[in-house]
Amino acid sequence: MTRTPEEWVALARELARRFAERAPRHDREGSFPFENFEELRAAGFLALTVPRRYGGAELPLPDYLRVLEELAAGDASTALGLAMHLVRFGAEREAPTIPERWFAQLCRGAVEHGWLVNTAATEEGLGSPAGGGIPETHAAATEGGWVLNGRKTFTTLAPALRAAIVSARIALADPGPPVIGNFLVFLDDPGVRIVETWDSLGMRGTGSHDLVLEDVVLPRDRLLNQRSAGAPDPRGEAAFAWFALGIAAVTIGVARAARDEAVAFARERVPLGQRPIREMPGVRARIARIELLLHRSRTLVCDAARAWHTRSTEPPPVADRVAMAKVETLNACIEAVDLAMRVVGGVSLLKRRPLERYYRDVRAGLHNPPLEDRALEQLARRALDEPQAPTGAVE
Repeated sequence: MTRTPEEWVALARELARRFAERAPRHDREGSFPFENFEELRAAGFLALTVPRRYGGAELPLPDYLRVLEELAAGDASTALGLAMHLVRFGAEREAPTIPERWFAQLCRGAVEHGWLVNTAATEEGLGSPAGGGIPETHAAATEGGWVLNGRKTFTTLAPALRAAIVSARIALADPGPPVIGNFLVFLDDPGVRIVETWDSLGMRGTGSHDLVLEDVVLPRDRLLNQRSAGAPDPRGEAAFAWFALGIAAVTIGVARAARDEAVAFARERVPLGQRPIREMPGVRARIARIELLLHRSRTLVCDAARAWHTRSTEPPPVADRVAMAKVETLNACIEAVDLAMRVVGGVSLLKRRPLERYYRDVRAGLHNPPLEDRALEQLARRALDEPQAPTGAVE
């Protein structure tokens, strides 16, 4: 399916209008938006980042982020779920980490059959996998393959997943550092089941339930890759950039929707016997601040995405730009939504208005990697601990 980036963005904007009509119901019920994903499948969005050699659109990172922002302005849960699927293909095509045979099957599944794919790495006792913890989910070698047992949390898209890449500790006979493997698990493999646990403050329509594996027998070639604990994740900076900037783009979409709601309210609201509130200095100052926050966030995300796409070697390093963009965007967008609610006032708390949903959804990305403390430590380490190139003599 051949479209220009502008055509993809325009189509995303059109779909987002329909998603916005359904979002209150899915948020209220905590239900999964199957109809949204059917429309995304029919329009080709499930193959947006799949390589062209497998029939995908192979959209570059900067353009992909524009699409996510548009979708998130309609329904953040749908946009976030789609991002968790698409990041697998975008990052993998740039930094291959799994056997080509399996990657090809997942790509063709997404293009031809509308398969949804995600990773399953988080566990209740583990916390964020990016923190370096060892999963309790374990894989035991057998004569013909592997047996997996464990439970994963935050498995976004769980009600509609076809496959998941599951991290597990590999049981070893010899003592030594733990080994972590990534295994390809299909949701119809015997012993795999979903437990519906997702009842959250925000992003209530992502279907991020628990994935339970009970004596799941896998062929030997379902082990996609492995590494010693403490060694770099084979997915590397590509996954970091695609994931973190995707979270940031979704967050901008939520804040933009809140901005539009506040602006429309300020233009229309005329208290009895008074002038329109858009003429009030406090309202004008808050709207102006929202404009600044959104523009700054989008600029940081675009800068990091372009730096990654062009493999820029100009300082600051790309990984630092990604960390800066994610942390600053999350904080700026939270402030923007807070300001929007102050413009609208007490009625912004009502469930029949979308602002209270935006207020909850915009905070979700705080808990996606890179977490703020780790991102700030990354920036501090680069500035304070690593050798610095000479910048010139000091008199």
